[in-house]
Amino acid sequence: MTAPLRVGLLCTGDELLEPGELPQAGKIYNSNRYLLSALLRDLGCEVIDAGIVKDDLAATEEALQKLAAKVDVVISTGGVSVGDADYVKQAVLAQGKLDVWKIAVKPGKPLAFGCIGAPVCTAPFFGLPGNPVSAFVTFVLFVRPFLQTLQGSAVHDLRQVPAHAGFNWQRAGKREEYLRVTLQQEGSVLIARALPNQGSGVLSSVCRADALLRVPVGKTFMTGDSVECLLLE
Repeated sequence: MTAPLRVGLLCTGDELLEPGELPQAGKIYNSNRYLLSALLRDLGCEVIDAGIVKDDLAATEEALQKLAAKVDVVISTGGVSVGDADYVKQAVLAQGKLDVWKIAVKPGKPLAFGCIGAPVCTAPFFGLPGNPVSAFVTFVLFVRPFLQTLQGSAVHDLRQVPAHAGFNWQRAGKREEYLRVTLQQEGSVLIARALPNQGSGVLSSVCRADALLRVPVGKTFMTGDSVECLLLE
């Protein structure tokens, strides 16, 4: 029997609190830790949880290096944007390489992909955004199929279903956009309706969604138009 993939999970940020800790000004609860752990275990992966690393370059480098030495793949959340306290990119480049940094996807622009270890790769690396919806979307679109490939699975993508829009979308974007929608069968037609708050920090839009509605770059649609949905099974 093949051993499960060992996936290291590292959350970054001075602002993170764990459940049970008292709310504080400027702090948020670390939902990504539990969201991603559940998604990884659902794929049959063994999760090696490295906890939270503070916003410090040396500490981030050390945490990534130690984690990469004992897992097959490393995943971090947060710290991959362009803020003063975003150290993950620098930490990876100091001891490995990045092949991808920033993608034209909304939510999920500050996605990073590369490798920890130089000149020989110790472990592939994914740096996911800190916002929970962005972390979720980039995981299911990019990390999930990558891990399934390593597992030898022939099924890599979320199942696509045709639907009709139950709302208007008149904001033509410069990035491919993924809207959280519910699906309802009405006669012979499947209707996709957008959840009311599509913000990248609103994890309830993921909890309540049946699918991701893909909006190509520059596209708009009206109620009744055909749309492409990816089932969140």
